[in-house]
Amino acid sequence: MIDASQIVDLHRYPIADLDAPACRALLDTCRRDLDEHSICTLTGFIRPDAMPALVAEAQALEPKCYRNDNLRTPYSWMCNEGFAPDHPRSQVFRNRSGLVLTDQFPGDGPIETVYRWSPLTDFVRELLGLETLYRSACPHLSLNLGVEHEGDQFGWHFDTNDGVVSLLLQEPDGGGHFEYAPYIRAENDENYAEIARLFAGEPRIARRTLMNAGTFVLFNGRRSCHRVTPVEATAKPRIIALLSYDKCPDMVFSEANVRDAMNPSSQTYFGQPA
Repeated sequence: MIDASQIVDLHRYPIADLDAPACRALLDTCRRDLDEHSICTLTGFIRPDAMPALVAEAQALEPKCYRNDNLRTPYSWMCNEGFAPDHPRSQVFRNRSGLVLTDQFPGDGPIETVYRWSPLTDFVRELLGLETLYRSACPHLSLNLGVEHEGDQFGWHFDTNDGVVSLLLQEPDGGGHFEYAPYIRAENDENYAEIARLFAGEPRIARRTLMNAGTFVLFNGRRSCHRVTPVEATAKPRIIALLSYDKCPDMVFSEANVRDAMNPSSQTYFGQPA
């Protein structure tokens, strides 16, 4: 099995030694990006000569994905009854995509090798400023592939946790852009008026981050509303690896999360964030 140090571009991103001055400088830059923009992107995180192996694994797994096509409220963790029809809490957005579950991976592939590499976990922990961080122990939702074909999309939503980690493996030929409104809601202010303008498509509220295959992303989506725009005509799907971590060592997702990932509801999807 190939070693993760042969996959990650350690010359560009020296994350294997957290105490090295170059890594401390990288952490400072990434933290500043998270604080100011809610997102940290490391372009070319995967070495160009290693990308074909990751893409080949992703393409082999893609036909196995569980498909969902449903509507979801951006506030799925709240009770959203009793609001006016035009209120943000009453809005629902389409989510159509596929999801490859952890137990569908071969067990020794390069994508898993990167995920299970301890220096990456330590780097994410340092970046988030946590004392402890562990890879999820969930046999189904710890490592996933999100798959979006032509017409697929993830509508506007918030995440229920901070620090979503992903790795873009394949870009579509058109569309499938990640858009977000950084820190549009606060801990003590839902800011519904601004969110209503975002949902209405008002210019200059949403930002778009252009990502190339091989880009590492850490995103704070709990207070930053975000979406993946519809994938346009394409010969290949958008494929993104979703890496789950937790402050507790034995964290597994609920049975409801797993059930909805495998048998998506026609109303609301409660699975992994985009």
